[in-house]
Amino acid sequence: MKKILMREYGSEDVLFEANENIPSITANQILIRMVAASINNIDTVIRKQGLPASVPTGLQPKFPHLLGQDFSGIVTQIGENVTEFQVGDHVIGITFTGTYSEYIAVDEASYVAKVPNDLDLIPLGGLGVVSSTAWRSVIGHGQVKPNQRVLIHGGAGGVGSMAIQLAKNAGAYVITTATESNKDFLKELGADEIIDYTTVNFEEVIHDIDLVIDTVGGITQDKSYRVMKSSGKMFSTAQVPDQKKAVEYGVEAQYISSDIRTETLHSIINLYTEKKLIVRVNKIYPFTLDGIKTSHKDFENGPNNGKRIISFNK
Repeated sequence: MKKILMREYGSEDVLFEANENIPSITANQILIRMVAASINNIDTVIRKQGLPASVPTGLQPKFPHLLGQDFSGIVTQIGENVTEFQVGDHVIGITFTGTYSEYIAVDEASYVAKVPNDLDLIPLGGLGVVSSTAWRSVIGHGQVKPNQRVLIHGGAGGVGSMAIQLAKNAGAYVITTATESNKDFLKELGADEIIDYTTVNFEEVIHDIDLVIDTVGGITQDKSYRVMKSSGKMFSTAQVPDQKKAVEYGVEAQYISSDIRTETLHSIINLYTEKKLIVRVNKIYPFTLDGIKTSHKDFENGPNNGKRIISFNK
């Protein structure tokens, strides 16, 4: 089977193709033939420089390293102790052992779940990471309630677009920052108010925000403190918030990552099946070395409006 690995940190040119045997599975694992995966920010960050220095050395990538986290695919083999899956099941999930591979082996008890076989697995390859991160921000930690005011920065991106939909499903009034070109798409997702950050300073036109979801960081995050209610919450996927400013403004501010619980994934799948969540596909790339390299270049150059998907069948 084909794999795309990285040999060291650096540009997309550190990626290379290898051929290996299909993984053997243990009694508690399932073997999945990959259908789709997606490019996430963490993939390009790890490729360029690895995980932050605060992460223990033992958890840093070892070379050659297999990138990729979310996936969709079809179960082709099950271990003798597996009870939740059968050969032929369509599944999605997240793994931290890499997805740029034609086959992957994952534990039955890991972050993987069945989806109806009539769903298109291509967009589902980009559902796991962004939806789980948005879920944790909006539902898990954010605990959004009806009529609360939610501000989502970067609403047209992967996490932002999911956060808009989850917040609207919870009954919130949703404001998002984006460019004018994405206005129709964001309205379709349910955004109540769209602020074009290229022409308007959002901190001058909104106030009394209960929850901020920050996918941008930098000066955008700094300005967000000014529009929040006292005792409001801010969750950022872009950078660790300044705790001194959080105390100064009387708000909670945290860096956030994915909610890796199977029950969360089942809830997300239910919403997707009921058409209460959609995945916007920005572009589909073939599972080739050139395809992966191009997807990384495109992701870094942006804009990333929706998901960049790797198709193993293309």
